[in-house]
Order: sequence, then C-alpha cells, then structure tokens
Amino acid sequence: MTWRPSANILRPVYGTSGGACPTARPSLLWPPASLEGGGDYSVDFDGLLAPGEYILSFLFDAGTAADLGWTNLFGTIATAWLRWKASGTRIVTICALTSHGNTHQVEVGIVISARPSLFPVSLPEAPQTPTLVLSSDAMDRWLQTLPTEPLSVSGGWYNNAGIPTRIGGNKAGR
Repeated sequence: MTWRPSANILRPVYGTSGGACPTARPSLLWPPASLEGGGDYSVDFDGLLAPGEYILSFLFDAGTAADLGWTNLFGTIATAWLRWKASGTRIVTICALTSHGNTHQVEVGIVISARPSLFPVSLPEAPQTPTLVLSSDAMDRWLQTLPTEPLSVSGGWYNNAGIPTRIGGNKAGR
C-alpha cells in the first residue's frame, strides 16, 4: 500500500469572480507546530488547474525555518515532510510547474512555538513510491509471460492476441 497525505492539506482556489486572477481570500495557514516537531504538509493545486492540466514538478521552500525530509506528488497534492527548527510565524512557499507551462505559487503561513516538542522527531525516509517504470518494453515483457489459452487460467491475466485480459477475481494476490 502506498502512503498518502491525510492531514494538513490546504486547497487554494481562484475566486468566483470569473477572472483569471485570484481574488482576495483569507490567508492559507497550517495548524501551529512546535520547535523540533514535524510532519507532512500538503497543498492541493486542483482548484488552480485548468481542465486536463497536471503538475509536472514542484518545490517547497521553507528557508531556514525547517529541515526538508522528503517531497512527493500525490495526483494534484504536493507534499513535503518538514521538521521545524526555527520558532515564530513562518511562511513556506510552494511552487508548481504544470503541463500547460503555467506556474502556480502559493504561500502558506504556520506558527512554530518556541517551546520544543515533547517528542522531537527524526527526518523519516520517503513514503513508498512505485519503483516500476511503466514503459512499452516493460508491458511487452509482461505480456509475453502470460499464458495464451484462457482455459489454462483459473483466475488472473492471459494474453488474448496481444491484449491483456483478466479472468475471474483477484485470487491469492494475482
């Protein structure tokens, strides 16, 4: 199972005025944190993207306020794991480059308590990410390993004249 962000997700959107420019809106704020504490922090860019547009790359910039453990993209949600090392009101800038060549930059505020966390955290390893790169060659190799007779398959995949076809349910992890 792949980890996915579940807390501290902010969703900026353009105003409803019908224009391309965002309207005045309340500041984006993550919940307060403690010095030496940390966790995953996310921005969901879905409300800023045009139909069919997707994120190609993104950056988190917390300056000297935080150590960056890892970043990951979960669909339209850009996530970073941050450990806070400076107290006070801080601004984190998140910028996304899209498939249409647009950049969307969001500034998020957070208040870091000067009191250290009761449980200081270590920087974690990145969450599980798929290591299999899906390519035509990989698909061709997989297709060649499948049986070609549907009668020989009691449940699972078979090669139906070059079209992967599934028979039955998901049995024993197949």
